[in-house]
Amino acid sequence: MQGVPDQPRLVAGEVMPAEAPRRAGPPHASPNEPVPPARRFSGFGAHEQSRAKAGPVLFWSTVLLATFLVFWVAGGHRMVLDPLAETIRNSPAQALQIEGVASRIERREGRAFLVVDGAARNNGGEALALPSIVISVAETDGPTLRYHLATNQAVLAPGQAHEFSSRLDAPRNGVASVTITFQEGSR
Repeated sequence: MQGVPDQPRLVAGEVMPAEAPRRAGPPHASPNEPVPPARRFSGFGAHEQSRAKAGPVLFWSTVLLATFLVFWVAGGHRMVLDPLAETIRNSPAQALQIEGVASRIERREGRAFLVVDGAARNNGGEALALPSIVISVAETDGPTLRYHLATNQAVLAPGQAHEFSSRLDAPRNGVASVTITFQEGSR
C-alpha cells in the first residue's frame, strides 16, 4: 500500500524569529520614519456620542424658547410693544399729519385756478414746529409740478391744527392728481 511512510522524514531548514507585519506606507517613506497611526473604526458609537453632546444644548434651547413663549403670551408683548408704539406715535414724523384735503378748479376772469384746502394736525403728545407743506400737482399726460407753501415754522400744540389754502394756476392739460406732504428734512 502506498500512502503514509512509516518513518518520519527529515527536512533541512533553518529556524528564523518571527517579525511583526509592517504596514504599507507611502512609497517614499523610509523604514526609520514613524508611520502615522491608523484610523480606528468607531462603529456606531460615534453617532451616539455626537447626539449625547447635542442633548444638553437642545434641552436648554427648548427651555429658553418655552420660557420666552410663556412670557410673551402672559402679557410680555404689552411690556415691549406698548412703549414702542407710544414712541412711534410721539415721533414728529408720525405726530404731524395732513387731513381734510380738498382740491377744485375755479374759473375767474377767464383763467383756471387750482384751489387746494386742508389742515395739518399735531396728533402727538408735545408741541412741534410745522414744516413747509409741499403740494405736488400731476398734470394729465405731463410733468408733476411742486409748490412749496411756507408755514413759518408755526408751533402746533398737541391736538392743534393749522389750516391752509392755496390757489395755483391750473395746468393746461388738466389735473391727474394732487398730493400734499411735508417738506423733507425740515421736521
